[in-house]
Amino acid sequence: MLVKDLMSTSVISVNPDNTYDEIVFLMQCEDIGIVPVCDVQNHLLGVITDRDLLLRRNSGDIACDFMTPSPVTVNADDDIHQAALKFSQYAVRRLPVLDNGHLTGILSFKDLAKKKVFAAEIGHIIYNICNHQ
Repeated sequence: MLVKDLMSTSVISVNPDNTYDEIVFLMQCEDIGIVPVCDVQNHLLGVITDRDLLLRRNSGDIACDFMTPSPVTVNADDDIHQAALKFSQYAVRRLPVLDNGHLTGILSFKDLAKKKVFAAEIGHIIYNICNHQ
């Protein structure tokens, strides 16, 4: 199974100039925990997570000031087991999905959990996320 078979394709992104308040409002309204930051060609520049909003907030900041640059990503045609290894290795809950350098989706830990075939990987991922420093 490939990443593109499990990923979410309805991704909401922001540009580097969006403000902190705009991003908070968007994430609350859409009930999402991650927002990719993309340029006009839809190249991924970074990501902003709900955790980033709490830990990196400064009044008047714009997205490029508090995003996590160069996030860990997967490719749409990667095998899902490669993605599971990245979740575990980097102790992340969500991975932006790229196709030819363009953002095409988000693969979440929850997407993997829906498939019972990945029980061993999920246990390993949970362990690494919980014990990540």
